[in-house]
Order: sequence, then C-alpha cells, then structure tokens
Amino acid sequence: MTNSNKLFILMMLTFTSYIFIENPHITIKLYLISAAFIALYSILKKELNMLHISAFVISLCTIEYITIGFFDNFLKSSFSDKLTVAILYYTYQILFNIIGFFVFIFRVQISRALSRSKEIKLTPFDNIIHWVFIYKFIVISLHTIDYYINSKHDISTLSFFYTYYEELIYFGMAAIITILVCMAIYYEKEKINNEPKEV
Repeated sequence: MTNSNKLFILMMLTFTSYIFIENPHITIKLYLISAAFIALYSILKKELNMLHISAFVISLCTIEYITIGFFDNFLKSSFSDKLTVAILYYTYQILFNIIGFFVFIFRVQISRALSRSKEIKLTPFDNIIHWVFIYKFIVISLHTIDYYINSKHDISTLSFFYTYYEELIYFGMAAIITILVCMAIYYEKEKINNEPKEV
C-alpha cells in the first residue's frame, strides 16, 4: 500500500468517525485534541513551522467555537426573524473561513512577526491548507444561499448542501487533520534524508 493510499484511508477514517459521533461539540473537541497532538509533537521535535501551522489551526477553531455560542445568543435576543438569525450565523462562519484563508496565505509573514527564528520558512503544506478554507467557504456560502431560497420561496435548488452540510464541513476538518499528520510524516522523512550516511 502506497503512502498516499494510507493518508487517504486516514482521512476517510477521520471523516467517518466525525460523522458517527453525531455530536458537533464532541467532534470539535476531537478535532482540537488531534491538532494538539501534532502541536505537542512539533514542540518535542523543535519544528517551529509545524508548531505555528498547528497552533493557528487550534486558535482559529477554538476562537470560533467559543465566540459562536455568544454570537448565537446575541442574534436570538436581537432578532425575532429566524431567517435573519440563520443568515447572520452562517455569515459569521463564512467570516472565520475568510480569516483562516488569509492566516495561511500569509502564514510565513505572521510566523516571522511572532518569532525571530531563522527556521521560519514556507513549507509544502502552506500551499495546501488554505484551499481547505476555500472549500469550507464555498460549502457554507452555498448552504446559506440554499437556506435563504428554501425559506423564502420553498425551493431546495441546492438541497445537497443543506442535507449534507455537517458531513461536508467534517470532510474539511478531516482534510486539515490529514494535512497536519502529513507534516509530521514529512518532517520525519526529511530528517532521515538529511542524516549523514555511513561510508
């Protein structure tokens, strides 16, 4: 079995476990714990780029998870219209994915602003991870449009995005965890390749 097949299986297993849990609070905690393991690994290995990438993933998810509850309560107390509440709620999620996109587009610059280490550099994963945030942005945007059209006109044109919304989001989360695991594997392989060979 090739490494790419193993990683694909890992992503599918992560995705499947998120679906079967059927509790978004537990799923997010599992997601954060998985990312925290990679962060801990990068601390032990003193790999600063991996640490920053995993720390940004953890920070973005934690801030969104904590603040969205307060935002939801604020919306429900401020607006009586359920459609307005839903649209603003999903817009909040869209905003976080836009922020995530820019955080990872400018990850190296942000990392250099946080650390003076000369080890800060662009990794192959910096060119991948922001695409997951684009994917999530598209999914949430289409879900929001579908929700609006369905609520206003009772037309479910994009019902796929409404019906499988959680699963599509979980797929994005599973992709991020797979990318973080790939980073750890890549680091170990690079370390082996850079070791001086015995003559």
